[in-house]
Amino acid sequence: MVKQEKRFVPRVPVKWPVTMLSPLAKVEGKIENVSSKGALVSCKDMPPLEEGLLIVIRAPEHKTMNLNGKVVWSTVLKSSEGDPQYGIGVQFTRMSADDREILHRMIAKLYGMKVTSKTDNAKP
Repeated sequence: MVKQEKRFVPRVPVKWPVTMLSPLAKVEGKIENVSSKGALVSCKDMPPLEEGLLIVIRAPEHKTMNLNGKVVWSTVLKSSEGDPQYGIGVQFTRMSADDREILHRMIAKLYGMKVTSKTDNAKP
């Protein structure tokens, strides 16, 4: 049986530093791919699964984005250094309008799509 893909938005490969914060933990990692709805994060520590997270994304040449999210799946990845590495699927649950616009523009640029926004269509 073929596994059905559930995603409806494009994901683009990136290598962005990220910090996931909860009341119980601070986990540093790297975003491996991202969409407007979520991201794949690789990290050496597992964030709490039941907690909401503050996800701090530091994309190169852009302002830091602070998004709310949650872990929706996790797996153990192979590591060339011998230590376990985790793959974490995070879903973005809330973000500011500014962060949403920045994320949309970065993804569209990386995906090679033409980007328009509300301000692009404003009349002088």
